[in-house]
Amino acid sequence: MTKYFCKLLGVSRSGYYSYLKAADSRLEREQKDLDAKEIIMKAFNRRGYKKGSRSIKMILNNEYALEISRKKIQRIMNKFEIICPHRKANPYKKIAKATKEHQVVPNKLNREFKQGIPGKVLLTDITYLPYNGKDMAYLSAIKDASTNEVLAYHVSDRITLDIATKTIDKLMKNKKTSLHSKAFIHSDQGSHYTSPRYQKLLKKSGLGQSKGTVGTMPRWSPFLDI
Repeated sequence: MTKYFCKLLGVSRSGYYSYLKAADSRLEREQKDLDAKEIIMKAFNRRGYKKGSRSIKMILNNEYALEISRKKIQRIMNKFEIICPHRKANPYKKIAKATKEHQVVPNKLNREFKQGIPGKVLLTDITYLPYNGKDMAYLSAIKDASTNEVLAYHVSDRITLDIATKTIDKLMKNKKTSLHSKAFIHSDQGSHYTSPRYQKLLKKSGLGQSKGTVGTMPRWSPFLDI
């Protein structure tokens, strides 16, 4: 019968007998894993919060004087489904990363907003528009610094990057607007205007860009001019 079942299961008889002989060693290995699990769980729940294999190894080494390899700790954790929840991303690191992706833009104006050349210096900003007592809309506008004329604007219920890019699209589609060959957009330091996507759109539209530092933007509300 042994030969029959070994053939049926696709295993050799020698392999089957070796498996039987190793039963005691398997039980011994399982018991060692259970003992290791108990020790790892102490470090895992140390000080009331769950930890990963790296922290567990340091705790076992420093506080329990136990030297267990990180590879073994990971194996035990996987075997007994000891799961460390992923740590939430640091929001400040996210901001720093996003800032690195956004290119710095020079200030071409230095507060010389009135240059007397229509269609050259274009100021842009985003204004908040509360309505119905509790709702909020957002207005993005582009204004000619020389004539104070609003050349394009876009209203949205969300303050996403699209509110800035769509304003540029409307500016370029406005056939009544005559822009200077060296026209450029001047804005504040907002993330909309330092976005690679926004800067790429300006370059494609043949527009330069200038970005003011804190306190160098003119005080104006595009909403008042529309």
